[in-house]
Amino acid sequence: MTDNFYRAFEEKFRGSRGMIKSRLQVYLPFVKPLLVFLPSAQATDLGCGRGEWLELLAEIGFDAQGVDIDDAMLSACRERGLKVQTGDALAFLRGLPDASQSVVSGFHIAEHLPFETLKELVKEALRVLLPGGLLILETPNPENLVVGTSTFYLDPTHHRPIPPQLLAFLPEYFGFKHIKILRLQESPELAKATEVTFLSVLSGVSPDYAVIAQKEGPDEIFAALQSAFDTEYGLNLETLAHRYQQQAEARATAAEQHAAEAEARATAAEQHAAEAEARATAAEQRTAEAENRAIQAEARVNDLLNSTSWRITAPLRWLAGLAHRFTPQALKPKLKLFLQHTALYVRRRPWLRRVTLGVLAHFPSLKTRLLRIVTDNGASHSSRQSDALTELAHLTPRARRIYTDLKSALARQQKEGN
Repeated sequence: MTDNFYRAFEEKFRGSRGMIKSRLQVYLPFVKPLLVFLPSAQATDLGCGRGEWLELLAEIGFDAQGVDIDDAMLSACRERGLKVQTGDALAFLRGLPDASQSVVSGFHIAEHLPFETLKELVKEALRVLLPGGLLILETPNPENLVVGTSTFYLDPTHHRPIPPQLLAFLPEYFGFKHIKILRLQESPELAKATEVTFLSVLSGVSPDYAVIAQKEGPDEIFAALQSAFDTEYGLNLETLAHRYQQQAEARATAAEQHAAEAEARATAAEQHAAEAEARATAAEQRTAEAENRAIQAEARVNDLLNSTSWRITAPLRWLAGLAHRFTPQALKPKLKLFLQHTALYVRRRPWLRRVTLGVLAHFPSLKTRLLRIVTDNGASHSSRQSDALTELAHLTPRARRIYTDLKSALARQQKEGN
């Protein structure tokens, strides 16, 4: 492509120059040590595009050059004074001398090449690199299922996705010494997250990856890069799927535990219900037994009331009740009242009083007891009553009523006068 389409496409779908340049800093721990051991420090970037990597290499001290088939993309490089030329990447690489480069790189170029061309590119990179030099190839990561099935094909110049293991095998096959896969651009939050969703499994794997291959060289260069090669980068599909599987199993275990607890609670509830039902049945049984006893008692009472012996003993029961009514305690007040009325009757009749006193004179103790009875319980009041009754004894009933009314009127008048 020689028009501005691909430059606009990169701006929209790959990201701005600043963002890409920031992402490329992940490679600095691999390339910076080469500045110490490889004085020429020449680097070639194949398919350099807008020149973000060339600019970063130049900033840290490399003599960097780039090549790209799209002249419109190179205009961004020329605007910044970067050393670039338009041309085919493989042809440019073939034109370089043996063991002349510290770094050969290609960012998102591998997926644009036929596989045979890619093989030749890796083979030529081994030739032009200095001992201990690095080959860096970055490409979309098909382990990310969304990338491998969808976004990879957004670029019309892509051939097909390249699995990380295949791209890593190429430099190994051609004789590179150290091979490293870096998975890149994953979400930092997902890398630290304890919860992994199904969508994260589909789209959370590092969307890009790179293969870094080091050519056989001095041990001191290998030692200087060992820390960078030992560092792990990014998220792969296996890791995310395993974390998701662990969560699913944990949720299943928790669900089973909750189900077991719910079943235990249901069993306990059923047991309580059975116990309550048993208690209710026992209560009903006791109620029925009590009702049966009441019915039996009522039947026995009815049998007793209807029996011949009950009818025969009825007079005895009547006498027993009568005897209860006429106990000494019950008869004493009635006898006392009878004696008091008798004494009042005797006082009203002088001749009877004289005869009674004459008889009682022969029985002193009896006389004393009778006098105590008739004078007890308000004797003065009884005396006044007996005097009043004596006064009225000779009058007719109508005269006694008139006398009583007059006496009451006089008493009221006297009270009002006072």
